[in-house]
Amino acid sequence: MSTRFSTGCSGAITDVRASLRQATATDHERLDALFGRFRLSEAADYRAFLTAHAMALPAIEAALDAAGFADALDDWPARKRGAAIAADLSALGAPVPAPLAAPALVSRAAQWGAAYVVEGSRLGGALLARSVPADLPKSYLGSVQPPGNWRKFLEKLDKALSLPQDITHATESARATFGLFEQAGLRVRGAMD
Repeated sequence: MSTRFSTGCSGAITDVRASLRQATATDHERLDALFGRFRLSEAADYRAFLTAHAMALPAIEAALDAAGFADALDDWPARKRGAAIAADLSALGAPVPAPLAAPALVSRAAQWGAAYVVEGSRLGGALLARSVPADLPKSYLGSVQPPGNWRKFLEKLDKALSLPQDITHATESARATFGLFEQAGLRVRGAMD
C-alpha cells in the first residue's frame, strides 16, 4: 500500500473495516497516485501538497465539529490537524487557502466514514514526513498520535457501524471525503502543471 494517503491498520481487520477498505480502494489508489506526483523533498511541491490538504482537511474537520462528532469520539478535538497545516504553511510563507465545501455529514454513520479517511491519512503522514527535508516544517505530517489511538478509533468505528445501512452511509461519506481531497489535489496540481 502506498503511503501518500494511507488508511492502513495494524492487527485484525473486522468486517466493517474490510468493507470500508474494499469499497474505497479505488478512491484511495487514485488519491495516492495524484498526491504521489508531489515531490515532498522540494519546498515548492511540499508547499503545494500542504495547500491541497489545507483545502480539504479543515473543511472535513469543521463539518465533523458542526455535526457534533465529539459526542461520538470523545478525543476528537485533540485529533484535529487543521491548525498544524496552517502553521506549516505560515512557516513556509504561504497563505492558507479557502476550504472547499465539505460533503454533507447528515448521519452519525456518515460522520464515521469521513473520520475514517481523515484519521487514516495520519498514518501515511508519519511515513511521508521522512521525505520532507529537516529544514522544512512538519507539524501536519509529523503529528503523532498517542499509542493505541488508531486502534481505539477502529474499535469505536466497529461499534458505531453495526447495521448494513450504517456501513453504506459510512462508505458513501468516505468516498466523498476521498473525493474532496482529490478535488483539492487536482486544483493545486493543475495550477502547477
